[in-house]
Amino acid sequence: MNNPEIRASFELDATGNPEAISSGNLQHYRIKLHIDGAPEDTYAVTYLLDPSYRTPTREVLDRKTSFEESLTSYGDYTVQAKIRTREGITVIATPLSAALRQTYGASASPAVQNALQLLASR
Repeated sequence: MNNPEIRASFELDATGNPEAISSGNLQHYRIKLHIDGAPEDTYAVTYLLDPSYRTPTREVLDRKTSFEESLTSYGDYTVQAKIRTREGITVIATPLSAALRQTYGASASPAVQNALQLLASR
């Protein structure tokens, strides 16, 4: 069995560019988190985001979407996920930028590469 991983992807506009909300000189990118390789008996995932979020703890119960959660971010931080199964709780964590890079790899478009670079630098 594979170990579960936190994955992330940018929400893209019709032209394939990452969607963002401008706030001052910052771009808050729209991002979706999900769990890749969740055990079959997973019934809930709780994401722990940066404490600066209004709601930094997010519980997701929808297995059909791979426990997808939407958020916005202008910078990098460690995302933690508590995966709840009948056997117990598994805790995993990764930097947001690493979860995005895992999704896009070296084949990321220039627009996605730019967004990754901006996000990782903050």
